[in-house]
Amino acid sequence: MKTVDLLIKNGIVITMEGPGTGIINDGSVAIEGGKIVAVGETAEVCREYDGHRVIDARNKVVMPGFIDCHAHSCDAIVRGLAQDVDNWLYKAIWPITSNLNPDDIQVGSLLHIAESVLNGTTTICDMVYNADIIVKNHLKIGNRVILTEMIHENPSDIFRYDPMDVYPFDHSVGEGKFARCRKLVEQYQGYSDDLVTVMVGPQAINMVSLELMDELHHYAVSNDLHIHIHVSQSDRENVQVEKRYGKRAVPLLNDRGYLGRHVMAAHISHATRPEVKMMADSGARMILCSNSIAIINGVLPPAAEYLEYGGTVGLGTDQAPGNNRNNMFSEMKSSAVLNKYKLHSGTAFPAWKLLRMATIEAAKTVGLDSIIGSLRPGKKADIIIVDMTRPELSPLYLEPIRNVVPNLVYAADGSEVETVIVDGRIIVEERKLLHADLALLVNEANRHASEISKRLSAFDGLGNLPVAKFTAEGLY
Repeated sequence: MKTVDLLIKNGIVITMEGPGTGIINDGSVAIEGGKIVAVGETAEVCREYDGHRVIDARNKVVMPGFIDCHAHSCDAIVRGLAQDVDNWLYKAIWPITSNLNPDDIQVGSLLHIAESVLNGTTTICDMVYNADIIVKNHLKIGNRVILTEMIHENPSDIFRYDPMDVYPFDHSVGEGKFARCRKLVEQYQGYSDDLVTVMVGPQAINMVSLELMDELHHYAVSNDLHIHIHVSQSDRENVQVEKRYGKRAVPLLNDRGYLGRHVMAAHISHATRPEVKMMADSGARMILCSNSIAIINGVLPPAAEYLEYGGTVGLGTDQAPGNNRNNMFSEMKSSAVLNKYKLHSGTAFPAWKLLRMATIEAAKTVGLDSIIGSLRPGKKADIIIVDMTRPELSPLYLEPIRNVVPNLVYAADGSEVETVIVDGRIIVEERKLLHADLALLVNEANRHASEISKRLSAFDGLGNLPVAKFTAEGLY
């Protein structure tokens, strides 16, 4: 018998292997050197393996950690300040974040990451400002990260421009952000055996010049990097691009050769059906952020159509001031419910499909399905353990029928996650972060919020912020 680093036994193992969820009612997982060496029936695995540490997962689910395909942890310090507004970027988030400094961003980001990990997310695809600072937050918590500097050429006072018109690009801003991205690649690509992966992140085609986009695309292709970009995320984007170049966002991206399997496209919520097909046919992967886009724009991105055209779709949480939660359980449920409503069908977007979109399909979306997203020998040991004895997940049926997957998708809220393992290392145990003090993180975030409030009080655009008006009127 071989003794491995960690043996998880007697659990309800959801492997996500095969076309469905690959459930083993009484299963075990053996982990050595950060990788899975065996997964199968408990009797079989325990016949060959013992562990230096053994976790008894009886009445618990053992499954791949969630992969959040699209996040902006840099915005978390202003959670709740950009809601109930009809032009989120121009009327809320941009004027508010213009009052932030790098320390604010760093502290909020750390809180965002902690929240995500505590709710079972093991990999975060983070598109941020100050990526060289924020990467250290991910390494501190211990999760896996796919990171990019968010690159744009926006003027610092962009929120003062007409949102349905073009604005001047500030090329020095774009050059600085591209330089930061290149430095990130040099320092961190593949860091600690792929604990960090770096992307190239143009914010959107209406926020960078075509000259810079050409540079970014060439750099990404030359260095075998994925491009993470918002695509057709608003009517505003399409209007601005048409005014500049005579084409809408998706046709412009396609005609210039920017689309393809290396592209991770967030939202496409305002693409036409032919444009959705164009995206899917190109091999680009779609990221569905149902909560965020519903709250911000009151629409549901066309994930059903994307899947109809054979495209790959992964789930993302987006950001705290638009979504308010960084919780993949919430994304699974809302994506299922909203699409059922949209399609007038109770069979649309079944629970098993949503679980795949948060794990193995998400891994395909970010290009890491060869190493994460399912439980299989040889893959990285990115695993969560979920307590199924909680009242909202009870009673438990395993045979001849199972209710495990529907309850995870429709009933769980993340508080049921007991243990989080990344690269074979436990980073959450008994629902506590092992590498950060959550209470201290919250206190520090509140201290920064107090300082930001003082800056907002002196901000000459305060009176135009919906949150300020709602507060003054006693509505917030």
